[in-house]
Amino acid sequence: MDLKRIRYFVAVADARSFSRAAERLNIAQPPLSQRIHELEVEIGARLIDRAARPLRLTEVGQAFLEQARQILVRVDQLETSMRTMATAERPRLKLGAPPSAFPRGLPQTIRRYRELMPDGDFSLVELTSQEQADALKAGLIDVGIGRVRIDDPMIQREVLIEEPLVVALPWDHPLAGTTGTVPLASLVESRLALYPRDAKPSFGDHILSTLHDRGLAPTQIVEVADLQTALVLVAAGEAVSLVPDAVGLFSHSLVVFRSLTEPVSSPLILSARRETPSSALTAFLIAVGETLGATVAPPDSA
Repeated sequence: MDLKRIRYFVAVADARSFSRAAERLNIAQPPLSQRIHELEVEIGARLIDRAARPLRLTEVGQAFLEQARQILVRVDQLETSMRTMATAERPRLKLGAPPSAFPRGLPQTIRRYRELMPDGDFSLVELTSQEQADALKAGLIDVGIGRVRIDDPMIQREVLIEEPLVVALPWDHPLAGTTGTVPLASLVESRLALYPRDAKPSFGDHILSTLHDRGLAPTQIVEVADLQTALVLVAAGEAVSLVPDAVGLFSHSLVVFRSLTEPVSSPLILSARRETPSSALTAFLIAVGETLGATVAPPDSA
């Protein structure tokens, strides 16, 4: 029995009119009448009393309507269930990363992941390293990329690369006009913008630790919410900041980036739950490795 004919019959029964039903179904009335006639022939009984005004269902038609509604409900439930199952079977990957974590390689990595997993779903969630750890354990993300080492027995970490740090200076800062490298010691008298403010430990803590390891202590510090805010302060001439080298790809016209005399770097760390990786996560690890030219080991279940 044709489901389309059943749907047409229910529409006519609800509208009590062929013309109104045809309008709701967005079809012409003659084909609608023909489909109902074909259904009656198939059943072997009249379903609609066409002489009545408004149209009235026959006794058989009323009984058929009750069954037809149940059939259509079951069909709709089946379609919804199958769509849900099909979606659930699609590979899914949720990545957590702070805005400054991977500016150079992340777009290429996502593009490569799409090539490896064309039917997969991908979403990017902005999270600090600590937030990534919490989200991983809660199952809210599948993998995280950050710059702060978070020790947790449930999470496996791997340093992908050590990215050089550079100093972001206002364009009119005395050090901005230098052609050589900038010593870290020359920055301690400047106001230093650190970020993010609300996450502990943070990338800013890593910067302070790096300076303290070299016997340096900034005289003025301002903590801001994120990298973008730090660069705004730099562009406005209110501060300087230490940032990953790749941040220069998204530079502001009023900001100058200079290399540091000392080899100072920040780790780019991949984090994942200690469990057998999904096909989506495996594809992402391959994409990361190809983008960075590194071998990325899958997490274990130990």
